[in-house]
Amino acid sequence: MKITEHFDSSEFNCPCCGENNISKDLVNKLEQLYSYLSDTDIGVHSIVVTSGYRCPSYSVKAGGYSSDAHTQNIAADIICYDKSHKPIDSHIIAAIAEYLGFSGIGLMSNATHVDIRNKSNYINAHWFGDELTGENNISTFKQYLPKRKTEKESI
Repeated sequence: MKITEHFDSSEFNCPCCGENNISKDLVNKLEQLYSYLSDTDIGVHSIVVTSGYRCPSYSVKAGGYSSDAHTQNIAADIICYDKSHKPIDSHIIAAIAEYLGFSGIGLMSNATHVDIRNKSNYINAHWFGDELTGENNISTFKQYLPKRKTEKESI
């Protein structure tokens, strides 16, 4: 079932049990990401959710934790494709996600982890990390932020 213009609820289902109660706030943030990418020279063809909600047992099997942000319905691992259908570098996606206010961001090989954690819904309200290197204290991704077309026109 379509829940927004670019996302279907089934994209967020747990692979093992099919459950999902994904946060509307998360999906709205993903729509903001889509919109931001649309307004850059990179463009956007699609954002694919590779992992949305995960039940605790599946999250452990997938390399996460039984109480991680995926199990709380506030996280998604995504791959963003540009207008040429090529994956967009996760550093760029992380920078845009930071700009848009995602509070949990993790670099992966082609994918990017994004979540909307805060003090009331998760154990720690902020995390920027690199899941490939194990670096869990990245202060910012801002240096990778692409300019929007509207910003270029106003210069």
